[in-house]
Amino acid sequence: VPTKNIEGQMTPYYPVEMGNGTPCSLRQNLPRSSTVMYICHPEAKHEILSVAEVTTCEYEVVILTPLLCSHPKYR
Repeated sequence: VPTKNIEGQMTPYYPVEMGNGTPCSLRQNLPRSSTVMYICHPEAKHEILSVAEVTTCEYEVVILTPLLCSHPKYR
């Protein structure tokens, strides 16, 4: 399971890659893309923690969810 520094702590996440978005005029009309990172948080109510444009027309969305917390492969 990959990890990412979230609020000063290395945190495991489950990534979902999404491509074929709308054309990005800043990148020769290549399609926009997003990575959605799901993170275990026992008290969360499936909340968006952050949305960021990490590079031009490439986005990162961090979602907190309790659903991952009990999964045996999420450690």
